[in-house]
Amino acid sequence: MTTSNYFESLTKLKLGRQTTVGPDNQETYITELDAQSTSLCGGDPLVAAVCSDSAVHVYSKGTLLPIGTFQGHSDTLSGARFGKRNPNLLFTSSKDGTVRCWDMRTKRTRASQVYTGIEGNMFTSFDVSCNDSILCAGTQAQGDDAYLIFWDCRSTNLLGAYKESHSDDITQQNPYVIQQVKFHPTKPASLATGSTDGLVCVFDISQSSEEDALVTTLNSESSVSRIGWCGSNSEYLYCLTHTETILIWDAVESSVLTRFDDVREKLAEGDQCKVDYLVDCFYHSPLKSLVVVGGSFTGDLNLLTVGRERVHKVRSLPTAHSGVVRCLHWDNKSESLITGGEDSMLTIWPGKEPRPRPTSTATTPTSATTPTNPPRMRRAEKRGANAGDDHTEVTKRMQRMKVNHTRSATVK
Repeated sequence: MTTSNYFESLTKLKLGRQTTVGPDNQETYITELDAQSTSLCGGDPLVAAVCSDSAVHVYSKGTLLPIGTFQGHSDTLSGARFGKRNPNLLFTSSKDGTVRCWDMRTKRTRASQVYTGIEGNMFTSFDVSCNDSILCAGTQAQGDDAYLIFWDCRSTNLLGAYKESHSDDITQQNPYVIQQVKFHPTKPASLATGSTDGLVCVFDISQSSEEDALVTTLNSESSVSRIGWCGSNSEYLYCLTHTETILIWDAVESSVLTRFDDVREKLAEGDQCKVDYLVDCFYHSPLKSLVVVGGSFTGDLNLLTVGRERVHKVRSLPTAHSGVVRCLHWDNKSESLITGGEDSMLTIWPGKEPRPRPTSTATTPTSATTPTNPPRMRRAEKRGANAGDDHTEVTKRMQRMKVNHTRSATVK
């Protein structure tokens, strides 16, 4: 099979719909993206765009029609995540020291739940476990310590904090930041974090103390910008750094599988393409391949794949952005890509042709009105709650953790 045939699904990506986010008279950056994997009411899945105007703008994924805007934080937003079990829940984090949960089926003027941490916390990243039971947020360093804060999603109870695993480098002029927090896609107790201190840590949060929970520490030797789980069983971790280095680790064996320093130079030497920065990666399940998206300052995007010996350019995407692309979201089910950046543009790159949807009279789950099929919604919520009960061991082990400002969280 030739390379072009092997990557045929990537070559099918085409420029789809685009929309401009934020007020017409205001320059708005899109800094993070998330999307529902499915909609409980059978409607079109939704896309959440975290923007520099301290708001999350939500759109229909198929049409990019605006659904609503979520505002409530008093400082810069640092992320948004839809619930995995219950995609009607949207979580947002901010440097104002709160994580908020919004119920997409109700009026969006106020968050349904607010999670607060330790005084002075500035949340720079966060994630929700795969069963929607645990919420974890990372902070900017306070003094010599950056925290990982844990909550019970359903009660907003503060379960505890880790603060010993990421350490400040005394040669750094700026406080270090926990840049990335990523729960494993199928294991609710497995958590990976990446920081500007250069470390990527893997935890088993079912353990009763931070020392026991730390499974391994991986050193990227540079400030971490992005991390994520990859592989057919999500057994690997990828890491991108602010010096445009790509690393892939075996998270089980704690060994480096691949490392490429400054990908920009390697691509330029081979005359493959111009890349000024790396946006992020996504794992293409059908291809069983990690795809890296590289960008230029003028908005051009290139799809790259990582081998053991080289980074290979698959293709360039048609010009759609006019500035730096900050974020992306990949959907394996539809094999579609979403990108957002500093030009205020939200762009869909469809791959597979969407299947026609059966005609339905159900309202969109984000409507301010109650959905027309509440019995189905209640059953879905009940299934999610029962599934969460199967993983309560993590919460039970953490719920007695005591936050101490001088020591990491421990069991009483």
